[in-house]
Amino acid sequence: MTRFRTLNQKVIELFDEKTGSVIRTICFQSPKEFDEFVKGFKEMRYPGYGWRYRDKG
Repeated sequence: MTRFRTLNQKVIELFDEKTGSVIRTICFQSPKEFDEFVKGFKEMRYPGYGWRYRDKG
């Protein structure tokens, strides 16, 4: 059952915009957690850092 649960998780990478290197990978258990992260990230406006969805391949 946990195998199917991981397929539906949103996985993102925090990266440094200058170098493109990945700083941290984050897995979210629910869509609510993901929405809270995006809202908080927009409010904080971290200079030089961005996030993107991680490729599942």
